[in-house]
Amino acid sequence: MKIAIDAMGGDNAPSAMSRAAVRAIKEFPDLTITLIGDEEKIRAELTDEKRINIVHTTEQIEDTDKPTTAVRRKKQASMVLAVNEVKEANANACISAGNTGALMTAGLFYIGRQKGISRPALSPMLPTRDGRGFLLLDVGANMEAKAEHLLQYAIIGEAICRKSIRSINLVLVF
Repeated sequence: MKIAIDAMGGDNAPSAMSRAAVRAIKEFPDLTITLIGDEEKIRAELTDEKRINIVHTTEQIEDTDKPTTAVRRKKQASMVLAVNEVKEANANACISAGNTGALMTAGLFYIGRQKGISRPALSPMLPTRDGRGFLLLDVGANMEAKAEHLLQYAIIGEAICRKSIRSINLVLVF
């Protein structure tokens, strides 16, 4: 599996993302990670660069940026480039701890929706004591979800769980 990570999004970036990438490649032998962000800052945090690629950019989307405007204007932002890695089939998934609205917007603008899905759902994977974790679907981005959207979220969640690296549980929030 190939994952693109917005190394500049979220708190303690890029340090936290770089350290997490090193840990992940040690745990999952079939994983390749592309960290996207300030190359000099990322390299300063890497202790093991096997199966970790870096795409350099200094542009980033801030939490205070308006999502649609930021995605349209900051085409070289680390988050946008991470989403584009999926669009270009260089990655199977992307991760960002940055501006959630901008990530949703970038996903919709660059990748689009899957046929039959009218509204995407935020779906974080959360840890559990048994190590399996669970997928929590629709954690608040959609304030007025209809019954058809809830069904679509369940379909999305089931597909994610089926394709997951580990066996996980699914939780749908109503």
